[in-house]
Amino acid sequence: MILKTKAPKIISIKDYLCAMQRILLLICYTLGSFCFAFVRVHAQGVSLQESLKLALENSTQLKKAQLDRDVLEQRLREGRSAAYPTINASLSFDYYPLLPTQLLPGELFGQADGTYIPAQFGQPWQLTSAITIEQPLYNESLRRSIPSVNVTRAIYDLLLERSETDVLFNTAQLFYQTLQTEQLLRALYANLEKIAALQRMAELQLKNGYAIPIDVKRIKVAHTNLSTQRQNLLAGIKALQQTMKFICGKDFDADFSPEEALTDPTADSSRWQAIQLEPEAATEHRLLLRNLELNRLQVRSLYGEAYPSLRAYASGYYQGLRKDANVFDASTRWYGMAAIGFKLNVPVFDGFRRQRKAAILRIEGQKLEADRDQLLRAKELEFRQARIQLQNALESVRAQQENVGLAREIVEKLTLQYKEGVASLTDLLNAQTALSEAETNYWQQVFSYKLAVLKLLKAAGKIDILK
Repeated sequence: MILKTKAPKIISIKDYLCAMQRILLLICYTLGSFCFAFVRVHAQGVSLQESLKLALENSTQLKKAQLDRDVLEQRLREGRSAAYPTINASLSFDYYPLLPTQLLPGELFGQADGTYIPAQFGQPWQLTSAITIEQPLYNESLRRSIPSVNVTRAIYDLLLERSETDVLFNTAQLFYQTLQTEQLLRALYANLEKIAALQRMAELQLKNGYAIPIDVKRIKVAHTNLSTQRQNLLAGIKALQQTMKFICGKDFDADFSPEEALTDPTADSSRWQAIQLEPEAATEHRLLLRNLELNRLQVRSLYGEAYPSLRAYASGYYQGLRKDANVFDASTRWYGMAAIGFKLNVPVFDGFRRQRKAAILRIEGQKLEADRDQLLRAKELEFRQARIQLQNALESVRAQQENVGLAREIVEKLTLQYKEGVASLTDLLNAQTALSEAETNYWQQVFSYKLAVLKLLKAAGKIDILK
């Protein structure tokens, strides 16, 4: 066999530009992957627990709930003021151009019986000061409403707890959504590098006559599709990270990125599958029970209004009567009066107001009982569906994990066969597309698993475990 050697080929300007374009493309891929990895390393990696802590500390929803709790305390103090004495002081300065007329019996002045003599009393200028003190001694309605104070406090505490649960769930959901999108971007960069290597291989084979131009064009189409997906993922990651910064109270220009080891995302599955439902311990159920208790106390307090109420009072007056406006004339006297006593208020008839209002409260109590029954069944349904979703997500993650390994093995074999000229470019591109879809589906299922865990914890009323 005589070996023939080819004469060295002179590189044209066009070939030189194509080679430089491939080199620049490779540099861009490498820099893009390096920059993404650099940002991930140097960004402030934040774990789930740290994100939840920051979200709780900076949540406007929780701050408003706490302010509502503070307003309640002030209202309760306002209600307790009904048991304290009330003191009122007044000062009046009056001028009577025409004094009132009184009729005196005529027999007092030697007149016939049955006759009256008109007489005007007082002075046209009068200065009167008064002070009155009243102290409630007995009020059955107020006494019966005292237990509702602690019940109302418990209701607002549960509302605060429910707001905290919502913040934990929403923050954890956003955390895993951001993490999933970043994982998809990593997988996409890896696929872009593989497509770039495949493009270089196809162009080299085209020069050597082992490939056709349409093969290179098809690879460029696949590369363009992946580049478009990369831009969408980068925009999505930026939006998600900005939202995370907003929720956690971080500056929008600060480095902040969620971080969690996902080498084996289902390693904790047995822990979540062992969770049992305790519907009576759910925040919503305890809130309904407290509202039912408050409803019964309101009915008892309403009927307490039918009982008599007793008050003690003390009042004093000091009055000056003058012919002119000089009320401080020392030559004239001041007259005083004082009284101490009790006031008994006995309700006799209020137009059936209490009965009508009590009937309304009883109907509202029946609605609360219906809500409680519905809540228990809804919690059972929510928990069962969450467990089914968790199990399905767990199986899907494991299946997709095996699918990714199989797709990667196929791509590696077809790449080697394509280099040897045994496999077609169509088979290799189809395998590469299948690998990309398998990796995308895998990370989507990982996120579905994490979300299923969150829903299970929320349904079981144990979302605080995340903290």
